[in-house]
Amino acid sequence: MKEYHVEKLSDLEIIYVEDDEADRHIFQIVFNKITKDSRITFIKNGEDFLDFFYKRNSYADRKLLQGKIVIFLDINLPGISGLGLLKKLNESQSLERSEPYPPIVMFSASKRDVDISDSNRWGATDYFVKPFSYQEMQSSLKTLLLRYLQNDILKETIL
Repeated sequence: MKEYHVEKLSDLEIIYVEDDEADRHIFQIVFNKITKDSRITFIKNGEDFLDFFYKRNSYADRKLLQGKIVIFLDINLPGISGLGLLKKLNESQSLERSEPYPPIVMFSASKRDVDISDSNRWGATDYFVKPFSYQEMQSSLKTLLLRYLQNDILKETIL
């Protein structure tokens, strides 16, 4: 099996759906320590994410994202929850796209078994409980992304 290093984590396209400004800020700081060449698109709620994902309404003219894409969804979002988004994507995946979705990581403070099992049932690639320290978050995200590279989960995708 190939072994990958942090240098291989350049040029990622990250989409993070999170309504809490402090959580978005912390995520950006931590992610910038992992890789400097990646881009993060922050989306504040479920409805906006669906518009972004399907290129409609205010996102109808957005550029296509192409590359190694990872989507992070918070569970507790205003309007459609992260689990609701995951369920909608799972239900429409086979109907609307010829290629598979990018990896979707549920990124939540919730440790509830029902949230974890629902995430798995509705197609999340991983469930990640938000750590309480920068160092723990950096280490965990780096490990997760390197594992995705090693296991060929991070593939060129168009969104």
